[in-house]
Amino acid sequence: MSYTNSNYRGRIPFELYVRMENEFPRVAIWEKDYAWLNRIIKKPSFKEKFPNFVMKPSCASPEVMQAVHRRWMALAGARRGGANRPGPRLVTVNARGVGGGVKNTIAKRYEDELLAGDKKERLAQQAYDLLMADFDGSTPVDGGIFWNGINELALAKLVSEWNVKYGREVFGQLEATTPARYVNKQFVWEEGAFERYFREASDQLGASARGHITAVVRHGMRDDSIFTTTELPRMFRKMKANLNAGQTPEVTNITIVVIEPKTTHETVRAYTNNQIWRVPIIKKKRHFRFIGGRDSCAVKGFLPNQRMLEQFWKEQTKTQPAKHSTAALHIMKDVTTLTQWN
Repeated sequence: MSYTNSNYRGRIPFELYVRMENEFPRVAIWEKDYAWLNRIIKKPSFKEKFPNFVMKPSCASPEVMQAVHRRWMALAGARRGGANRPGPRLVTVNARGVGGGVKNTIAKRYEDELLAGDKKERLAQQAYDLLMADFDGSTPVDGGIFWNGINELALAKLVSEWNVKYGREVFGQLEATTPARYVNKQFVWEEGAFERYFREASDQLGASARGHITAVVRHGMRDDSIFTTTELPRMFRKMKANLNAGQTPEVTNITIVVIEPKTTHETVRAYTNNQIWRVPIIKKKRHFRFIGGRDSCAVKGFLPNQRMLEQFWKEQTKTQPAKHSTAALHIMKDVTTLTQWN
């Protein structure tokens, strides 16, 4: 055996831990458990030798998963809602005759071992890596839903209700069916781990999209939204890469539902495939704090025309007329709840 911690306290059963070290020795005795494990699980031979090894805690209950992800996010340096500073904080124990002992033993050891000096930075990066390693951005074929400018919690609730109604996961959405739901609205949206997580998670969501994709926006596509700047461009790049390789794109159709479009007087309108070039990109007007209605935004422009995609969809309509997605039809029936925050 190359090296093992005599005071081992890891989550992997010790016998399995020893076997793994024998099969995949550390590069040096100072290689930490986390770095070593992340390196070896990427090796093709690892799956052959340990086919049942699962690093993700995905089999845990939703309550446990929620606690784990929120803990990781705090350790990564995000600021909890209502907290004065980012990062983890110790909870005061008020039980008579217990509080002082906890504070002077467990809490002190925690601070010394994990939060002192540069250990805090290393722990923050490890916690963030765990968040991303446990993120699964895959959504059902034809069921991926994206958004901007609406109440995403209301949308998440609708997605969950639709999936229960059909008895299986038919639709998928970042805040409803991925691990992002465990931390959404629990931390302050500011530059740092929390914002970075949602941008990278959204990018993965766009990369995993398949089939007929749906988006729902209000007034138009906000010029600074993740959907406009990250998710949709990622889908376009993926589609063009498939077409350049002579393959059928994994994303075959796109429907964008616009609630109260800036360019028309309708309550809601859906645009599919070559119609999406008419969806306005909007920006906040100077003297408004946020976009809260048609009067608070202005049209900045439209999506740049993607000739390769335009031709693909044009050819596609010869054999299969463009139709709005099933998710879009569901959304258009219940747009009121998506623009209310009470």
